[in-house]
Amino acid sequence: MSVRPALSALLLASLAPLSGQTVPEAKIDLLADPALEGWVFHLNEKNSLSTKREEVATIKDGTLHVTGKGMGYLRTGESFRDYHLVAEYKWGERTWSKREDRARDCGLLLHCHGPDGVFGGTWPACVQTQMLEGSMGDINVLQGKDAPTNITVEVEKDAKGKTRWKKGGEAATFPLPGKSSASIVCKTRDPEWKDVKGFRGKDDVDKPAGEWNRLEVICDGGIYRIFLNGVLVNEGRDATPDEGFIGIQSEWA
Repeated sequence: MSVRPALSALLLASLAPLSGQTVPEAKIDLLADPALEGWVFHLNEKNSLSTKREEVATIKDGTLHVTGKGMGYLRTGESFRDYHLVAEYKWGERTWSKREDRARDCGLLLHCHGPDGVFGGTWPACVQTQMLEGSMGDINVLQGKDAPTNITVEVEKDAKGKTRWKKGGEAATFPLPGKSSASIVCKTRDPEWKDVKGFRGKDDVDKPAGEWNRLEVICDGGIYRIFLNGVLVNEGRDATPDEGFIGIQSEWA
């Protein structure tokens, strides 16, 4: 996968400061440093095809290239809150390992907190904006021991029994009691979705692999809204925590 910020990288337009900090006067390009200094890599050695940073993610001409060879993520070293995140992305052709013939999969990991790899030894505790072919904009909630993470979403059950975002639906807080994770699929996900490479649903608003898309996430207090190519595809409220590191997933794609 390749990621660039509204014409050349990952951009943050801050809405409000962290405690004790001032509001930035200009947008923040998180990918301005081609050496990715200040970014922390966390890779599951057992499940990664490579753990060398230069073989997992590189920046060239202002664009981040994630090879997918790593199983894990890279994240900022600094925590953020109250921002409008903008990223332009496109899928590459190659996928690896268990995802070689499956839907291309990545994600933005927001409000990351707690120890790295606290969820299953691979992922952080976070609220994830899922980037999955045919299911772009799902909200995934991951929490680990001593790293509680929650969000409230208005939902319904789709034809296949999946929990789907529906504005005005029944409000529920996820993960549900006794669970450590949850997935709330976006409003455009096809009920007949299949985990196959190149899957396209009838209501997908993202462009096919190889074409650029614009993904935006607004985190404002506990509000969490996901826009894909200008269309609101998912949202939640009362996110806990409402700040944290920003991560980019690497998952064999």
